[in-house]
Amino acid sequence: MGKYPKVVQCDSRGQIVIPKPIRSELKIEEGAAFFMYQTEDGIFLKRIEMPSEESIKKAIKGAKK
Repeated sequence: MGKYPKVVQCDSRGQIVIPKPIRSELKIEEGAAFFMYQTEDGIFLKRIEMPSEESIKKAIKGAKK
């Protein structure tokens, strides 16, 4: 777990940047997907695993049989 809080700013498009030390520690790579919802205190963000394009294609082919 990180040693101190990080302060980030929201840009004009509503984007924030997860600081590199946190991305490295949590192994967050480009294209990572997140589940996000608003809480009473702010925003909850959790990384989720999305199925690969290949696994989706296999599932579609299997459903057609």
